[in-house]
Amino acid sequence: MKKLLLLCLAALLLPALVACGRSSSDRAERSKPRVSISSDAVLLRRAPAANAQISPDGTLRIDDIVLPQQAPNRAKLQLLFGHLQMLRQQALAEAKPDPDYRAIPVRSTPEIDQLSGELLQAIPPLQPYRESFGNLQAERH
Repeated sequence: MKKLLLLCLAALLLPALVACGRSSSDRAERSKPRVSISSDAVLLRRAPAANAQISPDGTLRIDDIVLPQQAPNRAKLQLLFGHLQMLRQQALAEAKPDPDYRAIPVRSTPEIDQLSGELLQAIPPLQPYRESFGNLQAERH
């Protein structure tokens, strides 16, 4: 009887343990530095730093605080936004449908690498996000 009880208890706990392992790996994936490209913004994420956001008009925000930029840097931010949007559109066109709307990993282009490098040098508050540009993710929404 005790063996049957232990067997039933193990059978009930096994799915819960498997689910815990999956969520911790999902959490680890979410905490990786990345550039998240959506239809209306580009988010630079790197824990524990605040998110940085690039808007279509070249506005740079870190933690919802607008960082004023000189015209050349603002133009580069707009250009980077445009290149990332083109990359996102291409990824969405080539990707298979996903009912869970998971992000699509995309590869950077030489133009994006050059622009991001120039911006990282020109705008010191972007320095903590350098690693994020190694992980570009096209959002499906």
